[in-house]
Amino acid sequence: MSDDGASTPGGPAATVLDAIDRAVEHRWEAAKRRASELEGPPAARVQALTRRFAREVAAVGAVTGGTSAVPGVGTVASLGTTAADLGWFTARAGDLILSIAATYGHTDAPVEERRMWLLAVLAFGRSADKNVSMLTKEAGFGSLAGQAIPSEVMRRINRSIARRLLARYGTSRGAVALGRALPFGFGAAIGGGGNYVLIRAIARQAERFFRDGEGPRGRLKFSLEE
Repeated sequence: MSDDGASTPGGPAATVLDAIDRAVEHRWEAAKRRASELEGPPAARVQALTRRFAREVAAVGAVTGGTSAVPGVGTVASLGTTAADLGWFTARAGDLILSIAATYGHTDAPVEERRMWLLAVLAFGRSADKNVSMLTKEAGFGSLAGQAIPSEVMRRINRSIARRLLARYGTSRGAVALGRALPFGFGAAIGGGGNYVLIRAIARQAERFFRDGEGPRGRLKFSLEE
């Protein structure tokens, strides 16, 4: 996200943004296939996707948290997995968001629009649609409907959302990561349970975003022009 020459964040921030970039650039086709394999109305398909992802992230969170209860490994080693866990969870959250987008018919979107989806859902939660509309208006596009937003404008919007994301999402994942590192087996319960709760919340927020923001051609209420 630094193709304009802006400085690239490091540490956990870079881990989060790199995971988002990988999802939107390399995992879109897999997300569309995942959505197309399910049957039924969109809401039922989203429920199935949510259950599948929630089980997966809970199991992984419990396993990595469980290292804190292993003699000779303990809390220090568990903290050492935090960066990897953060990147993995962000990527899987991105996969889920993209799959929900495809489930609601948003299957024809360029990379910058897909990046905006992930950033907005993770940063703004249930108010993603409202905040994206506000940022778009601030960028000089008063009405989203029928607008063709230049890619450079969308990149500026995405950078603005990314700054907010790192403040909000980093705190949420940090709490899970620290809880997962608690000794005596508590880490496994907190890591698995925290991942489970957080991924289900992300799924609810993504479904609201794509369901309520649906456009006339299965797109959101704006489009991009190169």
